[in-house]
Parts: sequence; C-alpha cells; structure tokens
Amino acid sequence: MTEFELIMLIVFTFSIVQSIFGVGILVFGTPTCLLLGYPFEETISYLLPASISISCMQIFHGKDEVKLKKEFLIFTIPFIILGLTVVLVKWFSFDMKIPVGLMLILTGTVRLFPKIQNSMERFLRKQMKFYLISMGFIHGLSNMGGGLLTILSSSLFKKKKEVRANIAYGYLIFAMTQIIVLSILKPSLFHLNIMVFPFISLFTYICLGNIMFLKSNEKMYQSFITVFTLAYGIVLLFPT
Repeated sequence: MTEFELIMLIVFTFSIVQSIFGVGILVFGTPTCLLLGYPFEETISYLLPASISISCMQIFHGKDEVKLKKEFLIFTIPFIILGLTVVLVKWFSFDMKIPVGLMLILTGTVRLFPKIQNSMERFLRKQMKFYLISMGFIHGLSNMGGGLLTILSSSLFKKKKEVRANIAYGYLIFAMTQIIVLSILKPSLFHLNIMVFPFISLFTYICLGNIMFLKSNEKMYQSFITVFTLAYGIVLLFPT
C-alpha cells in the first residue's frame, strides 16, 4: 500500500465515524497519522478538507438545529489562530503525540464517568467564555478540540440531531480557521492530490455514514466512542 493510499484509507475509515458522531476525522485521524510518523502540519493539511466536507453536509441536514452562534465565533477563532501559529512557527518544540494523547484521555474520562461529566457541565455553563477560549487554543495546538466540543454540545443539547448539528457547526469553524492559517503560513502543504480526500468523505457520508447515523442506537455508539477515545489516548502516550 502506498503512502497516498494509506491516507485515503484513514480518511475513509474515520469519515464513517464522523458521519455518525459529528467528530472523527480530526479526533482519530490526527493521532493515527502521528503514530505513523507524519508531521503535525502535514497531517492536518490532509484531514481538514475531508472534515470540512462532512461538516458542511451535516449542517445542511441539521441547519434548523444549530444554536451555537456569535459567542462561539468570538471566543474560539482568535485562539485557534494563536494555538496553530505557535505550532507552525515552532515557538516551542514538543512532541505533539503527548498533548494529543492527554486530550483524548481527558475526553474519554469525562465521558466515562457521569459525575465528572455533570461537574464539567456545571463548570462550562458558569464559565462558558473561558471554556470556549480554552477549547479554541487547545484545538489550534493539537487538533483535538473536538473532544471538548462534543462535551459542550452534549451538555447544552440532548437530542441526537441537535448534538451532531452543533458539533458539525463548531467543527466547520475550527477547520475553516485552520485552513486559512495553514494556507498563509505553510502554503506549500497544499497540492491537488489533497482534493481527493473531501470527495472520499462525501461519498462515505452519503452512501454509508449518514445511513448508519439514522439507524444507530444512541447508547451503544456513545459507549463505543468513549472506549475508542481512551484507547487511542493511551496508545499515544507510549514511546515509539
């Protein structure tokens, strides 16, 4: 299997996950590529266009459910830009596997224990601006704000369609901001081959992922995503 075919397989696999849960391509595609030895900036240049394509479709299908608006934009975008800029200009040198792994374990732990999740929900309702700022900065640094976005959306909304639509909206804002910053600071990362990935994602969403979402059992897939998140986090923290 060639390197390009491997990335296509990663995009296809996690497009199914994102079609169902609202997150997947960035949350799981990022650590997968890091484990395979891809640099962080190259990884996100592959994954962002694919993530954007699915988020657009999910927003289209759930446009009446989107409630995150002005406050979300104001308090996340500047800090996504700041976090990603820190990584791209290499103001600090650190292994991205570590913060990504820690974010996955934190997210999985919060989802695993209802008491922790309830405490998190109370905190974010009282400290929404701080939470949005932190989420934006963490996503810029690690591409892992999707876990925190999932917590936010599932805390504010209870219906499955509402949760996914608002995650998709937040994810679209995340990815569009990152694409703009990346195209300014690292334009050499973008080439025509990358345009294959969003088409793979769209095909996967339309022919498979969205159908699975509509037929899915909510309790079962919530349990699955929690276990998957914890497993990836643990693997990333082991030295390679």
